[in-house]
Amino acid sequence: MPFSLLVDEAAVFPLRAVIFQSLLLLVAIAIEATVLRRQLRLGFQPSIRYAASLNIFSVVIGWIVFLGLEPLLPISARTQIISYILFGHFYSNSMARGLGAAIVAIGLIAFFITFWVKAKALEWLTWLLGVPIVKPIERTNPNRIRYGRSRPDRATASPHMLAVLRANALSFTVILLLLLLRTQIGQGI
Repeated sequence: MPFSLLVDEAAVFPLRAVIFQSLLLLVAIAIEATVLRRQLRLGFQPSIRYAASLNIFSVVIGWIVFLGLEPLLPISARTQIISYILFGHFYSNSMARGLGAAIVAIGLIAFFITFWVKAKALEWLTWLLGVPIVKPIERTNPNRIRYGRSRPDRATASPHMLAVLRANALSFTVILLLLLLRTQIGQGI
C-alpha cells in the first residue's frame, strides 16, 4: 500500500472521537473505581483494575455491537451518526426533529445493557481469578420469624450488583454532564 493512499485513508480517522472516548473512559474508570472500592471494600489497586477491566470490556462490546448494527440503519440515521462522530454535531436533515427522543431512548437502553455487561463481566472475572469478592447477602425479613413460611422469601441482594449499578449510574451521569458541557461549549464557539 503506497504511503499516499494510507494518508488519504487516515484522513477519515475520527481522531477527535477517539480522544474524547478515551477521556470519557478514564473518567468512568476513576469514578467506578471509587464506588467499587467503597461498596465492596477493595483496595485502591484492585478497584482500579476491576473498573478498568469492566469498562474496557464494555466499550469493546459496545463498539462491536455498534459497528455491527450501523450498516443496518437507514441512510438518514447513518448520516447523523457520522456527522456526530466526525464533526461533533448533528446534521440538519429530516431526522433532526425526532432526534432528542431517540437519543434518550438509546441512552436508557445503553445504560441497562452496559450495567448487565459489567455485572456479568465482574462475576466472570472474579470466577476466572479465583478471588470471590462477590457473595450474596441475604436480607432477613423480621416478619418471617413471626409468620413462618406463610410469606414468601425476599430476594437476596448481591453487593456486587448494587455496587456495579451505583458505579454505572454515577459514571453515566457524569459522562452525560460532560457531553452536555461539550455540546454547549461547541455551540458557543
